[in-house]
Amino acid sequence: MKLKALIALACSAITLQAHALSIDFRGQYKTGSEAYESRFLFGHDFANGIGGSIEYTMNNTSKSGEGIDQVNWKDTEYQIYYKYKLNDTVTLIPSALIDVVRSKGDIYKIGLQANWAFAPSWRFDSRLRYEYKDYESKDLSKHLDHDNTTRMDLWLRKAVNEQIDTYYNFRWDYKLNNYEYVNKSPNYFENNLGVSYKVTPAFKPYAEIGYLGDTANAQQDAEWRIRIGAGYSF
Repeated sequence: MKLKALIALACSAITLQAHALSIDFRGQYKTGSEAYESRFLFGHDFANGIGGSIEYTMNNTSKSGEGIDQVNWKDTEYQIYYKYKLNDTVTLIPSALIDVVRSKGDIYKIGLQANWAFAPSWRFDSRLRYEYKDYESKDLSKHLDHDNTTRMDLWLRKAVNEQIDTYYNFRWDYKLNNYEYVNKSPNYFENNLGVSYKVTPAFKPYAEIGYLGDTANAQQDAEWRIRIGAGYSF
């Protein structure tokens, strides 16, 4: 059986057997490309440290004559992970993901995350992930190859009080083969700021603003992204 089928089956079993399920909905808008996107995430953590999630992403077009109600499925991502607590302040999280991309194929992702609660109300998280595309596309030399990447994320989190949490996220993607991003570089960077507010123990809305750098639109100096969402656990 393919790895894809195994992870999808495991994630389905996790969400179906869960005693406590979490659901997260998020909408976003990119200023440069004028693109809307929606995402649903279903996930669960078990007491033994094993967890999983299924994420559905949809494009909401903003082309002339179309509104954000023009919905097209973009991809579905299946994830399984394990939270291993080294001590009271450090947790390691290895993970495996399969991203099923519309009209293209599958992306296999293997990662390791470390969370460090280094001070009261402060936490530093880091994650390194390798992403392998099982489908080919033409590279800069017009040869067929796999556009594989590595991705690094860093988060600095601060709990302002019992209701409000804030964070700063830095993301760096690097293309391993002969490809480039719209900025004509194998490197892609993001800088994001986010805040969440716990209305109840189960309901937490949040917002994020991110600077994404250059876009493919020559009329735009830079790409900004606005995200608004909410999570609910029950």
